[in-house]
Amino acid sequence: MTQRPTLADVARVAGVSRATASRAINGAYGSSEAVRERVRAVAAELGFEPHAVARALATGRISANRRERVEILIVDPDPDALSVKPFYARVVTGALRAVGDRDISLEVRRVDSPPVSDADPPFGRLLINISGDAGAAYARRGRAVSLGRSAPGVAFVAPDNDGGGYQAALHLVTTGRQRIGAVFGPPTPCAQERKAGFLRVMGGAARAVVSVDGDFTRARAYTATKELLARDPGLDAVFAACDVTAMGVLQALREAGRRVPHDVAVVGFDGSALAEAADLSSVYMPVEDEAASALHHLFDPGLPAPGRLPTTLTVRGSS
Repeated sequence: MTQRPTLADVARVAGVSRATASRAINGAYGSSEAVRERVRAVAAELGFEPHAVARALATGRISANRRERVEILIVDPDPDALSVKPFYARVVTGALRAVGDRDISLEVRRVDSPPVSDADPPFGRLLINISGDAGAAYARRGRAVSLGRSAPGVAFVAPDNDGGGYQAALHLVTTGRQRIGAVFGPPTPCAQERKAGFLRVMGGAARAVVSVDGDFTRARAYTATKELLARDPGLDAVFAACDVTAMGVLQALREAGRRVPHDVAVVGFDGSALAEAADLSSVYMPVEDEAASALHHLFDPGLPAPGRLPTTLTVRGSS
């Protein structure tokens, strides 16, 4: 039996990338008329049939004999990340909303680092914690949208992290906190943006700021908070770069005999169920909406770039 030609075959013969061939066949933004004509001519010559998803997205129905896959690819070295970080569950919830009744398989894959091989690429990928060359590489292999900034040319959806960090710092300053510390996140775009927003307020205030870079885990935040207290015993507030981090902060403060919020105020970031359960003030980011917006763009790259969604500080009993 003769093997049916693939999009990769069309791209190779036409002398373009797989992503360019896909855009040309689907008429999506980013391909010139000349390229579209060349790619479509090659596709006709090879007898290539356009991707089932690309043909059917307008009606929301996918051919039953060819179920397509969308992969949520998460780079997180924590083996327990999917169970201890509510963020990922919220991403899946938003992605399922976007899939709706389309006959598309949604797959979640957690890896320690971006895989170098791609033997069975899905229809599209939602990239999480993948930036730089790795993000660009995935975008060249096919449809990809990132949650958070990834690499030039890669469409992304992100919350207003900078604005959220700014709101958290402003709240602590305006409620009279004088010695404010922070457990920031890892060197990822979202964590760096939160840090920058926070420091925009603190940089202009006559207050001492002690900080430690964390990794969005409770364990690291717990030890980081002990470091902060050792460096500044008079600490009266802590900003935690995510709600999971805030759980470690709260544990360390409790063991140190510090009352929250009487002695030390705590503000987190995410607005997850953890924050509500712990009565934690937290910057809410609409993760479900971010994921849904990203998948809509994945299905239809011709849509305007999703961009950033607003964040809002919810004040609770911890501050």
